[in-house]
Amino acid sequence: MPGAIRSDVQTSPMRRAVLDLLADAGDPVGARDASVGTPGREGGGLSASEVGAALGLHVTTARFHLERLVAAELVATVHRRGAVGRPRKIYVDARSARPGLASQEALHAFTELLTSAWSDAADGLPGDPEGAGERWVRGRREEPAPPPASTPGGWLGKVGMAVDLLDEWGYRPELATSEGGRTVELTLNDCPFLSMARAHPEVVCAIHRGLIRGTMTAVGEEGAEVELRPFVTDRTCSARLTTPATFRRERPARA
Repeated sequence: MPGAIRSDVQTSPMRRAVLDLLADAGDPVGARDASVGTPGREGGGLSASEVGAALGLHVTTARFHLERLVAAELVATVHRRGAVGRPRKIYVDARSARPGLASQEALHAFTELLTSAWSDAADGLPGDPEGAGERWVRGRREEPAPPPASTPGGWLGKVGMAVDLLDEWGYRPELATSEGGRTVELTLNDCPFLSMARAHPEVVCAIHRGLIRGTMTAVGEEGAEVELRPFVTDRTCSARLTTPATFRRERPARA
């Protein structure tokens, strides 16, 4: 149970040290003590290898302590994409976690979308909040859509466009894949429109589903299946994206 694990943290100097390290990592870039040995990072948080290097631990040992803190709900995880390679698992101090903040453009656009949806309903017209979300994305893109992805890497790159949009709208998506990369599950933590989503999920969640679907269409994945599951937990939603393409592994050429 989280409570029992939390009490265990109090008696573990190493886990207290890990928590202190993550708390420092949440400070603005450059504000950390240089003696720690791990530079501050944009957005806060550290990987298991960075925690291990800072505390003189093997990465496996560092990961063990971090996962115990995750189970105690004192530490949270996010996946962040770098310039190349797979997203990195980053551990952040959950004690000071705050809901994500949407950009000013996203807040303005979302207000317009909500106003339009509720005005239609008040006038007795059939509302289409999902379609409104799709149209908003379509209005932002001028270049023609590229062809659908034919490889797992290409498909993940397309999904990355949706991840970027969700980040702009204030989410902190975590990404996992299945079915050989054909299905991507996005865990959406701390909706920036949480109170409105709880009061009117049929409108707010439909707009977000339309935003994701519109993004996939804009990047050439019109046939992608988009499923949004609101409130998987009290503060978490899940988006599931599946491509209809069948990826085949290329056999290496024989010498």
